[in-house]
Formats: sequence, structure tokens, C-alpha cells
Amino acid sequence: RPAGAAAAAPPAPGTPVVPMTEHTQGPPTGLKTGSWRTQLPRYVEHFAPCNAACPAGNDVVTFVQTLLNEGEEAAAHILGRTQPLASVCGRVCPAPCMIDCSRSNYDGAVNIRALERWIGDRAPLVQRKSLLPRERRRVAIIGSGPAGLSAAYDLARGGHHVTMFDGENELGGVLRTGIPTYRLPREVLDREINAILDLGVETRTGVFLNRDQVLALSKEYDAVIVAAGFGLPTKLDVPGVTLDGVEDGTRFLHRVNLEGGQAVSGHVVVLGGGNTAMDCARSALRSGAARVSVVYRRTRAEMPAILEEIAESEHEGVSFHFQRAPMGFGGNGHVAALVVAEVDMGPPDASGRRRPIVTERTSVMACDHVLLALGQSADPGLLPRGGHIENGRVHIDGNPTNIYACGDFATGEGTVAHAIGDGRRAALRALGALGENVKVFERPPKIQVVPTSSIRPEYFAPVAATVEQHEPVDSRIRTFRETNHGIPDPREAERCFSCGHCTRCDTCLVYCPEGIIERAVAEDGSNYFVNLDFCKGCGICVTECPRGAMEMFPQ
Repeated sequence: RPAGAAAAAPPAPGTPVVPMTEHTQGPPTGLKTGSWRTQLPRYVEHFAPCNAACPAGNDVVTFVQTLLNEGEEAAAHILGRTQPLASVCGRVCPAPCMIDCSRSNYDGAVNIRALERWIGDRAPLVQRKSLLPRERRRVAIIGSGPAGLSAAYDLARGGHHVTMFDGENELGGVLRTGIPTYRLPREVLDREINAILDLGVETRTGVFLNRDQVLALSKEYDAVIVAAGFGLPTKLDVPGVTLDGVEDGTRFLHRVNLEGGQAVSGHVVVLGGGNTAMDCARSALRSGAARVSVVYRRTRAEMPAILEEIAESEHEGVSFHFQRAPMGFGGNGHVAALVVAEVDMGPPDASGRRRPIVTERTSVMACDHVLLALGQSADPGLLPRGGHIENGRVHIDGNPTNIYACGDFATGEGTVAHAIGDGRRAALRALGALGENVKVFERPPKIQVVPTSSIRPEYFAPVAATVEQHEPVDSRIRTFRETNHGIPDPREAERCFSCGHCTRCDTCLVYCPEGIIERAVAEDGSNYFVNLDFCKGCGICVTECPRGAMEMFPQ
């Protein structure tokens, strides 16, 4: 101590000495900060990468953390604000949230999709909004796929009158006609659809509408939302395409899913590389095919199908032939051979994938059945004459109408999650145009996402992701029973970094050299109070925050 300074008083007799490991909060300094400080810390809430990546607009971090801390019902309440089909999405979503998960490059992405399924399978999602509208609007929805169901949910839970039209006799759209039961059991789909209908949604099924009927509905209802999905398969113009045994893959799946099945035999070839192609291939195996091959014109890395579906197809015995393009079919009345040409990969095209260049090198594949899964597009014949879609709304001769379009019919995104988000967006657009005070859902820009560099993974012990339990291959390829049985428990939620969101972990409190951070709810709503009279602006608390939930700002 300095010369002349008094010695510190010794501790009173019997005072316990606290070990270093027990110190979680130090005494505050007695020295206020002068005018030399240039910056201060503050608590912030950034968009997590998973939240920004979710096309449905789900608050992923919050529902995962709520599941962890409060259980399924509380988590379902969070999910139900944006998602009426959690059990469906938890089975069929390509999970872009997991692709962008900050844990991906550490020890594997959090299995968000499986956690969503866990919640949806165990707790009711559908909920009414607490405030009813000033005026109950009447809205017609054409199509009962994921976009139409999402629009109906958002409107009906807000107290509006909804009538849903669908050409099929059963609701669900592509969820029922295109996705096989081994991926999406019908009791799961029916449960979530019925929960939406219980909000008071009326249905009219069994009649496919035309453009004149759509226009007539727009005069009868306050708004019409067209959510008809893809209606037109991509055609293949090569010799022999009209032979028996060459058919559209979506038609094949329709028979498998709605018409009591479709028996096939021998060698079945599927043309295409998307999710429909994978569904056709795996369904053909279950429908009696001795062997199934998928022929795709690009490489495996450029296949648009869900990665897990590709892997599952291979696991079940489907073979893949990449960089092959169909050139024609042979056979005497019935297809017996497929002629394919080798493909070289050129520079990227408008899709960002390398452009396939068909060569003159050809070969022949013997086959007994061919399923065309080359893509689909929307049927413009549903729009009124002269109508075009502009920012989700149909315009005629430059004038906006009360007809809106959403889902694959409008965007062509091709996933259930995108359709759910766009369905809600269409509902809100319609209400906004009718004078309701609503905010149209938009995904946040990437610039608002907390960067991975702000996350401190060293604070988290490496833990492998929980994988779903699957039916053994030998007992599943001849049945349409569900293949993926989900995760055994919800402990996977413990792996969430909670990127950009404070979890009261006390790291800032422990590392503050001044000891001036306290556990308390501050005026800004944060979980900690920083005594700025004594803060030196060193930034250690921000640097050490494991989740990027703090930042420094100029004083």
C-alpha cells in the first residue's frame, strides 16, 4: 500500500472465506467514470439466423427456448401465432432454418424441424386472436393446400368469415394429393386441418373453378385469395412420350394417395431431381417395383430435392444416374426402353446452377415404367382475362382488384413453409386493402441477422444433434406406414445457442471488471441493469456475450 496509507481492516473473526469459484458478483467500484468514456454497452435483440431463414415466419428461437423452459403447451402458443401446421411442417419442411443455424459448423445444426414436430404432435396450436375486428369480412379462398389453409387460419382466427373452395373431395391440396403417407400420415394432416375448420371455416369441395367463376366470387365476397398451387406439369417433347407406361409423376402420386394405390412392376425410371421425383421413386418401391432408378440431368449437388429425401431414397435402394437427359422412349405400344444422352455441365444459368449441355453421347436403359417429374407451373387460366399478379395482388388493365394470389400459384417457391408464409401474407394484404389496421408479414433482411462471428461457441459443450428414429428399411419399403418416427424427447432444445437473444446466463455480470452489472429488469426491458455512472466503456461484457445479445454504441 502507499506510504502513510492506513492498513485495511482485517475480517471479523469467524467470517467465512468464499472460494474463487463462488464469486459471481463483485462489489461495485467507488470511482465514477469521468468524461473520457467514448462508448457504452447495451442489450439488444437481433434476428437469429433461423428466424430470418424461416419462410413461414416462425419465431424459432422463442418457441425452442419456450419449449426448453416452459414445455410443449407454452411453445405451441408461440408457434400458433404464425403456424397452424406444425406437425405437417415438422415432417415435410426442407428446414432452411437448420441450414442457416449457427451451430451447423460447430457440432451440427439444432434439429429444429423435429422440435416443431414434437410440439405440434403434443399440444394444440390453433388459437383465436384476442381482439375481434370492427367489421367481419367475407373472404373466399380457392385451394386448400398449405397456402390456402394458412390464409384461412389467419383470417378465421381474427374473426372473419372464410369459405374455402377445392376441386378435390378432400381438403389438403398437395399435402394430400402429392405427399405420400409414409412421410405425412393422413391422421396427422386431418387433425391440423380440422383444427382450422373448427374456427368456423366453411368448405365447398368437389368442383374445380374456372376464371369466370373466380371473377364472380370477387363480386360476392370482400376478397378472393387464389391459392391453387401448381396445376400444370412440365411436358417432355421427345419421341415415344405417348407410349403406355410413360406418365406424369403427379398423376401417379394422385392415384397412390387418393385412389387406393397404383401397382407397378419391373424396373421403374423416374425423370427429375426434385421432391416430386423422390416421392415417385419411393412410392414406386412401395407399389411393387422390383427396381427404381432416378435419372437427373444435373449433378447430385444441384438436385433441388430435400437432402434427407435423397438420402432416404438411396437408403431404400433407389439408384441415381446423374448428368443424363431423356432423348426418347422405345417400345411396341408399351415403353420398354429409355434413350438418355450424357450431359456436360456448363457455366451457371439464371438459377445459379450450372447449365446442362446435352451431348451426342447416348445410351439405352431398359425399363417397364417411366414417371415424369420434371417440374410444374401454375395454371394462368384461373386468373380473370387480362389479369396479372403484381406484388401478390391481381391487376386488370392496370387497376388493382380484390383478388389476391399466394403460394406456388403466385411465387413458385415449391415448399410448404413458403406457402404457409405467403398465405398469411395474402390474408393480411387483403385485410389491409379493406381498411383493417394490419402489418403485412415480411422476412427480415439478412443485414439484421446476428452474424455467426458474434456467437461464442466455446461457451457451449459440443453435443451431437438428436436424430430421428426410423423404421428399418427391410420392413418399410413395402408399406406406406410412416417411416420417420421423430425424436425420442425434446432435449434437443438444450442445444440452441439462442443467437441474438439474452438468456440471463450472467456472463456479462461475471466478466464486468467494475462489478456494476446487476440482475434486474432495466427500463429498456433487458434482463440486467448497468450502472452507467461507473461504466468505463471497456466492452468486455459485449465481447464475452456468448449469443451476440449486446453491443457497444457511441456515447
